[in-house]
Amino acid sequence: MTESDTRAAIAPPGRRADNASDSALNSLLPHLLKLFRREPALGITVAYLFVAMAGIFYNYRFYAKFHIPVLSLSQISDFLTAGIQQPVALLLVLSTLLVIWLMDAANVWARRRYRRNSERLRALEQRSRWQRLRLIWIDWNLRFKNHLVMQIMYCVIIVSYGWLFVAVYADRQVERVQGGEGAQVKLRLNGSEADLAASTAPAWTWLGAVSNHIFVYDAAAKRALVLPTNNVARIEPISDAGKADAAKTAAPKAGSASAVAPNP
Repeated sequence: MTESDTRAAIAPPGRRADNASDSALNSLLPHLLKLFRREPALGITVAYLFVAMAGIFYNYRFYAKFHIPVLSLSQISDFLTAGIQQPVALLLVLSTLLVIWLMDAANVWARRRYRRNSERLRALEQRSRWQRLRLIWIDWNLRFKNHLVMQIMYCVIIVSYGWLFVAVYADRQVERVQGGEGAQVKLRLNGSEADLAASTAPAWTWLGAVSNHIFVYDAAAKRALVLPTNNVARIEPISDAGKADAAKTAAPKAGSASAVAPNP
């Protein structure tokens, strides 16, 4: 009895043994599910850390484009909430699961095809040189692309895909901000009777904030400003109607504003 016959003999009724044996996920998921059922908090923690890491990398990529050292300005609480503040992190988790499932399905299809071709070539009484080389290649794939190798590849793909996904999204958000599509706010510092004006407008483009600092951007001057939260008395969001009014009076206000933006 061959190895494939043995697998078929011990497989449950109505189910092919190859389906389970060729899937790297099927060999890993039962152990993970058993572990998470025994320790449900561990599963929640792992998912939360994955989302948080995506948020941390997004912040690093996004603010680096504005020359803001966000990691140095952040505290531990900022790292823990970075993923929650970015809904794209949740989308990343869901899309990563889909990518891994598709890859595993493609791997199962390829291994089953290799096995059929191997059996067909071994059944030949005489093989050409090309057929012998092809059989060696098929046997190498079946032997060395085992579950452990594929699981390591899946981990590498998760990291690479997550890095690329977040980087593309962060770069897109940077382009939107630099193109003037970001939220506009007015700022007033402690001890000042007038709003802090940008170079050519009374409003700033909002970038974000961490525990002790806020980040705004002057699109006209193409420079970012980091302000300690303790120095900010008021942050006033500007509606779409307010943006239109601010655009009409931007030039006069820029020339006569009593408070101007400090040099970074």
